[in-house]
Amino acid sequence: MRILLVGTGVEPIPPTGYGGVERTLAEYLRALEAAGEAPVLLHHVRRGRSTDEYRFALELPRLLRGVQADIVHASTPVVANRLRWLHRPYVYTSHSRHWFSLRGPTQRWGFFLERRAVAGSAATVALTNEIAAKVRARLRGSAPARMPVIPIGVDADRFRPNWAARTGHVALAVGVVAPVKRWEIAAAALRGTGIALRIAGPTPDAAYAQAVRSSGENVELLGEVSEEQLLRAYAESDLLLHPSAAEILSGTVLQGLAAGLPILGAAPVGPLVQQGVTGFTTAPDATPELIARELRERAIELARDDVARRTMGEAARKSALERFAWPAVVARHLALYREVLGAP
Repeated sequence: MRILLVGTGVEPIPPTGYGGVERTLAEYLRALEAAGEAPVLLHHVRRGRSTDEYRFALELPRLLRGVQADIVHASTPVVANRLRWLHRPYVYTSHSRHWFSLRGPTQRWGFFLERRAVAGSAATVALTNEIAAKVRARLRGSAPARMPVIPIGVDADRFRPNWAARTGHVALAVGVVAPVKRWEIAAAALRGTGIALRIAGPTPDAAYAQAVRSSGENVELLGEVSEEQLLRAYAESDLLLHPSAAEILSGTVLQGLAAGLPILGAAPVGPLVQQGVTGFTTAPDATPELIARELRERAIELARDDVARRTMGEAARKSALERFAWPAVVARHLALYREVLGAP
């Protein structure tokens, strides 16, 4: 089967420092190869700006010229709409938060593109049951007939724990340093605990980055890090903090689970965490102050108890292997591709 994965045009694949669509594509590419497939990646990055996706989409007619593929798989709405305009059948994966939140003209435009991308697809992969339900409710008769729920996978061979290097005093956070991630809550939660907070991810907003530092007392912003540095950070840390205000299916949390890290987060990552077994998450209506207080209490408990931290970490890794390992995720994608190819 000739599979063409179309990139985003925004960040390198794999990216550095945080878990976005590009990281998922990089891991999916490797997982397809491990399954015996020979996928091709179509990707071109200019300056690493969000608007570069539009430039990349405009280049698609030239980039696709002479490319033979049985399946074309897109993961961003601008690219998918360009494929639709070119009458090139495609499978689409929806990563959009717009199904749940629409604020301002920019998000409304993004949601317009997202709806068209899904409606024009030969099949759409929904990462969660919640997304699938929202798509069907919003699109109704325009929803694609094939819309399986298939989560993001995680490479549990690469994201794994280094138990001997763990001290109980290092918390990791991974993601862009932007207000939606609410890193100031993580920093405030750990103030005075003796637990260091290390945040790996780009820092596009200097003022917000300074606010995060000021909220805690032992906060280190690592910036964009190499793949090797990121894997080491996951392996050697003791906890993963993720108080984000909005998530669809957090690749960061999946990587933390695979690395054997207890997860301390807010409600948006609740579906990924087995409460009290692989971590703790706060209630959906919790205020920022309550989130910080609860994360602080759990972090102190785990920092003081090596056995509980190790037990929870082992349960986290077991959960990742059973629920999100790439081989099973790839098998479900290949079954979908075969169904699409067999359809009239």
